[in-house]
Amino acid sequence: MCSLPMARYYIIKYADQKALYTRDGQLLVGDPVADNCCAEKICILPNRGLDRTKVPIFLGIQGGSRCLACVETGEGPSLQLEDVNIEELYKGGEEATRFTFFQSSSGSAFRLEAAARPGWFLCGPAEPQQPVQLTKESEPSARTEFYFEQSR
Repeated sequence: MCSLPMARYYIIKYADQKALYTRDGQLLVGDPVADNCCAEKICILPNRGLDRTKVPIFLGIQGGSRCLACVETGEGPSLQLEDVNIEELYKGGEEATRFTFFQSSSGSAFRLEAAARPGWFLCGPAEPQQPVQLTKESEPSARTEFYFEQSR
């Protein structure tokens, strides 16, 4: 677990109560009970190196030992989990922007925009048990609103 006192842990869900969980090295969306797994406790720390008015955060899983990153592929930006400690990112690790997401509120929900690719947001798949992805904001089918449920 992250030892920094400002670290907060959340279960991140959609309106339909589907939660984020990990399986086979991927961050998936689904019903943890039906999928026979546990919702992932996401560790959140601020990125102090970027504009604080945009609420830049790091998203760590497995106690903060792996972090969600925006990476470039031949088909555009993509999400992947990388073996990097969230505490190192918080302390000013290299390439921190690609691990950063701007958190904006939309009522009681939040949207998470990739700092490395403005206009691209975290979104859940249309079908359960599929990986979380990035999508352009203009796509009408995007499931880009998340709910944060504080966890211990």
